[in-house]
Amino acid sequence: MTQADHLWTIEEATNHAYEVFLELAPDNLSEQDIIEFNKYREDLGFIEESEPDESWQEFTEFEIEPELYIQVLVGLEFENQDILFARILISRDKAAPFVHVLWK
Repeated sequence: MTQADHLWTIEEATNHAYEVFLELAPDNLSEQDIIEFNKYREDLGFIEESEPDESWQEFTEFEIEPELYIQVLVGLEFENQDILFARILISRDKAAPFVHVLWK
């Protein structure tokens, strides 16, 4: 079994992070944020993944290994500004699920 066999792909982990966002958003965002996101997500919504930045260390009690975790941003991209609704840290390791969300 190679390392790749026990890791979610970037795309799979990103999709899972978005599912978590959709499931938890009603409990963590204002009603106005939910209305705005739903109104504009088709045309202006974005989901971006990247390596986790160092700011996550203050929210976790373990070393974040870049090959095992990704950061996913969910928001809306307007001409004059972006609205970031959630920053999500998610594990790619199938045997060690982990998700941490920082909400707007």
